[in-house]
Amino acid sequence: MGRRCVKFGVIALKLPHTGHWKFNMTLHGKELSEDLKKRIVALHKDGLGYKIAKTLKLSCSSVAKTIQRFNRTGSTHHGRPKKLSARTQRHIQRLSLGNRRLSAASIAAEVERAGGQPVSAQTIRCTLHQIGLHGCRPRRKPLLKMMHKKSCKQFAEDKQTKDMDYWNHVLWSDETKINLVQMVSCVCGANQVRSTVKHGGGSVMVWGCMSAAGTGVIQFTEGTMNANMYCDILKQSMSPSLLRLGRRAVFQHDSNNDPKHTSKTTTALLNKLRVKVMDWPSLSPDLNPTEHLWGILKWKVEEYNVSNIHQLCDVVMEEWKRTPVATCEAPRGLR
Repeated sequence: MGRRCVKFGVIALKLPHTGHWKFNMTLHGKELSEDLKKRIVALHKDGLGYKIAKTLKLSCSSVAKTIQRFNRTGSTHHGRPKKLSARTQRHIQRLSLGNRRLSAASIAAEVERAGGQPVSAQTIRCTLHQIGLHGCRPRRKPLLKMMHKKSCKQFAEDKQTKDMDYWNHVLWSDETKINLVQMVSCVCGANQVRSTVKHGGGSVMVWGCMSAAGTGVIQFTEGTMNANMYCDILKQSMSPSLLRLGRRAVFQHDSNNDPKHTSKTTTALLNKLRVKVMDWPSLSPDLNPTEHLWGILKWKVEEYNVSNIHQLCDVVMEEWKRTPVATCEAPRGLR
């Protein structure tokens, strides 16, 4: 193998067939932690001297190198210094907090324009992560114009003085689609993700109503619902449910958004039946408690192993009738 010599941390190996020496650097030991380096510097400032190595049970060379680096650079950090100053990092933080939709590339261009220092987008991301700012997607919401905001405010002002006796006589109604394979949105871990079927594997459209007295009549619809079909639902399903609430009953439906609810045929039928209709703001938030009841119903239907539309209709009808009155007495939309 040749002659081997180790001196000053260098391995020298003489090759027998050529007579040349081959040099290799020895491996460095384990890097000291930052806390340990700070303790070495603190003891050095206290004037402990050569006793530092014995106190901390370290080699004299490790202590000497740490003190030399601190005297030379003013820091115990070993490696490339930070590219961004503390002022530039605060500038990046202000830019990100001022406009959360700014990309890392846009912030990098702004930093370079302001300070003349070229910065990569990855450096911006790392800096923001250290600060605690991470990228995210904005939530979607309906576009509310000033007229929508005014109508919602007027609705709240008109209804804030109503007592629970008034709300107990309100018949809430809504339509929804229930898929054969439920795809309920939820925030879950990676081990809770499951396979889904496109378009739900088939679905049914359901119209239903509820009040504080419990669920009303539910009705399945086929095809696109128009004004004539909606009038048939009002005659067959809405009227019996409204009669249970007495003369003070108030009917609620989406009277400003859906064309079939605002059609002349529907309006004439409601006037003929002498139904008191609640004014409902367009593009309103989830004020209708039936939305919450649909969510509960879909969670219950998901527990069944249905394989066709007929079984789905039977399960929906059965679970709708099983809904306890307590679920309808205190709707979350009115708490």
